[in-house]
Amino acid sequence: MKLLPQGEWGGTAVGEQFASVQKILEGTLRAIQTVGARRLSMRDISDASGVSRGTLYRYFASKEEVLAAVSEYVCASFEQGISEVADAHEEPMERFRAVMKFFAHFTIDRTPDRIFEVEPAFHLDFLRAHFQRHKVAVREALEPSLDYLESRTQTPINREVFIETLVRLQLSTLVIPADENWMQCWNESPEHLLQWALHTVGYQAGTKERMN
Repeated sequence: MKLLPQGEWGGTAVGEQFASVQKILEGTLRAIQTVGARRLSMRDISDASGVSRGTLYRYFASKEEVLAAVSEYVCASFEQGISEVADAHEEPMERFRAVMKFFAHFTIDRTPDRIFEVEPAFHLDFLRAHFQRHKVAVREALEPSLDYLESRTQTPINREVFIETLVRLQLSTLVIPADENWMQCWNESPEHLLQWALHTVGYQAGTKERMN
């Protein structure tokens, strides 16, 4: 079945269907943490989700369909969430801060504990398949902030390289868990970038004055 964002499930009956599907997908994530994707069965999904086998088969014909839906569900949740967080802030650097915090917490919160130990191949396949979509979502969320930084420095930013670096850095915490120091550094990175921009502008202005 095609998984739609929650906003597209209109009506009471359809909303109830969405709730059932969401319950199944969340349960599947928990089941993968326990038994892994390869050993996962429809019974495991039913038990972890708290839905009957009949309800499960009403929406999904096989385990493979469930896993595909889980993959899309997580990625679509990221895209929708980062967009909503960004759009809630007009001030460019506040937007940047909000996006970075969302990205960090989503990466950690939506990754079941021990997923790499239990099922590394499944998770790596997911990251590789959705890497480009993650980059696009982060770039769209940060475009106004990058516009602002460029305006302060009068220097173009290589956005492709910058965004890919951010995404790769954050995804690395799935392999090597982030400690509090890293999380603080990550959350403060917008301030560091802004200070760099202001320093660059000040340096350039000072250089021009000395030259004149």
